[in-house]
Amino acid sequence: MQRWILWLLIPLFVCLSGCVQADMVIQHQGQTGGSLTYRLTLPQPDPLFTEQVIQQAHRLGGAVKQRDKTHLQVTIPFDTSQQLATVLNRIGRVPYLSQVTAKADIFDQNLLLFVRERFRYDIDLRPLGIESRDQAVLVAPRSLLNFQLALETPWGGHPIERPAMAKDTVVNPHVQRGGDRLTWTLIPGYLNHLEAVYWYPSPLGWGTLVIVGLLMLGSWLRTRLSGSA
Repeated sequence: MQRWILWLLIPLFVCLSGCVQADMVIQHQGQTGGSLTYRLTLPQPDPLFTEQVIQQAHRLGGAVKQRDKTHLQVTIPFDTSQQLATVLNRIGRVPYLSQVTAKADIFDQNLLLFVRERFRYDIDLRPLGIESRDQAVLVAPRSLLNFQLALETPWGGHPIERPAMAKDTVVNPHVQRGGDRLTWTLIPGYLNHLEAVYWYPSPLGWGTLVIVGLLMLGSWLRTRLSGSA
């Protein structure tokens, strides 16, 4: 994006009468799926944007609760990690700024009894800042956007730390771990890279193990009874 466009975008946010509050909570219960809840507080009523959010939620099989003209809550269920990634890729948008993009990738590794998930989510908030020629962020209106994202999993997750590839990139911004939840607070003006690993038990794997165990026990009992006869 050209620098002059960024200078034109900043006044758009300055003119907003308040802060855009966005909270996203991903509840991943394992192989049974889960749900994504997105709460949005606008600084002023915006019927057009609200209608777009409602239509998008319905297309993704979700439900919308509207407390008033500035508060929305969207809940979208998902069955698999791939469906979750699809939902995140389609709703990764900040109000009033369509240039903001997001990309999610979730990789699962089935280890028979347990499943290892690798969660990766890139949210590009660089359009909310003005960069110098060396990619240093000069202006970022943090007071106008408060965006938090939480990931809840059965056993909790662990953030993966890695060095940032560029000056305008932050890795796991302000991540906090509490119980089974990881919470990130995104930073406007930067490419926010979120990455974590989490585990959960595989019902199919444990079910297979129980069946094999019962078969082995039955075979052993038959052999024992045949020998005693």
